[in-house]
Amino acid sequence: MQTLFSTVILYLEIVMRFDLFPFAPQLIQARWVLGKLPSEEVPRLAQDALELGYDGKNTRRIAGLIQPNSAELQPLMAGYLTELGVMTGLSREQAGWSLARLVAEGIVEAWISPYEGARFIWREIVNELWPNQKHPLLVFVGNASEYEDCNPYGGNPEETRRQISQDIIEDARALLSSKL
Repeated sequence: MQTLFSTVILYLEIVMRFDLFPFAPQLIQARWVLGKLPSEEVPRLAQDALELGYDGKNTRRIAGLIQPNSAELQPLMAGYLTELGVMTGLSREQAGWSLARLVAEGIVEAWISPYEGARFIWREIVNELWPNQKHPLLVFVGNASEYEDCNPYGGNPEETRRQISQDIIEDARALLSSKL
């Protein structure tokens, strides 16, 4: 039985630091569609959008909100995404691919660690959208799992983790260059 403490630890382990990524409308779009964009983050993102030259009534309204909830944002998000220049009818599967590519870019550009990115793709994208299916993103699942299972008491675990990190970077590059 999982305790509240272990649930909190599990949650903390999978939180991606998207604030380390450069502003990207596609990232906002994919996170919103997948339910991975906390409502309280959206006003800051709208403020960033305004500073970068994106403008519109929805962007301005969202930028002025203080601690909004999802119900307050829902009627504004389609307009906000349109003002950011991204389509609003993105499916969950399309959003999953988009988010995986953006995380892969974060891995390649070193905005996040290879393991952190692979773990996010595994637990937050593959497990939610394509559980129990053969999927091209499973390579990230395998590498993140190997990284976690690396035995610190045998052999040279740091060298093994460095090699797995390099493999994750190569897999991220392959994903970015693929047509998938």
